[in-house]
Amino acid sequence: MDTICHHYYGHLNGTVEAVLAANQGLADEPQPFRAGVIIVLPDLPAQTLEDIQLWD
Repeated sequence: MDTICHHYYGHLNGTVEAVLAANQGLADEPQPFRAGVIIVLPDLPAQTLEDIQLWD
């Protein structure tokens, strides 16, 4: 699953969790997935960047 998510989204920050949430029962499927398994890859919310100050 992480290989699919990294290939599609380009990172793993919350992607596996989002895909599993969008695909009920997918976590119960043995990996590698059998042919014909449909996996919904949802749109993810845009990542927000926080400004941090290293020194006062």
